[in-house]
Amino acid sequence: MSWQASGYRAWFLQRLSAIYIVACLFVVIGFLLFNSISSFYSWQSLFYAPVTNILVLLFFIAIMVHAWVGIRDVILDYVHNAIARVLMLNLLMLFLISMAVWVSYILFTLVKL
Repeated sequence: MSWQASGYRAWFLQRLSAIYIVACLFVVIGFLLFNSISSFYSWQSLFYAPVTNILVLLFFIAIMVHAWVGIRDVILDYVHNAIARVLMLNLLMLFLISMAVWVSYILFTLVKL
């Protein structure tokens, strides 16, 4: 199988993003089980750390990559009109990029250096 094939690359990206998403969920669940975060200020102090924000940003990017591959495959399989397919893929791409910018803005306005 060639690495140039978009099917293998898409498969690999989706599996890699799924592994990161599941690993992050286990870390967050473990953190919440062993640490009590009972107020807004304790949550806020958690997100003041740049490392936390980078890991959360990578989590959201992994979700967006995972969504892109999955929804792209569905669109390519079930939308047969070429114009509608291109339009839907471009709208999906714009939506996911705007979500990434929005999440980045939210996370990095919280960082206290």
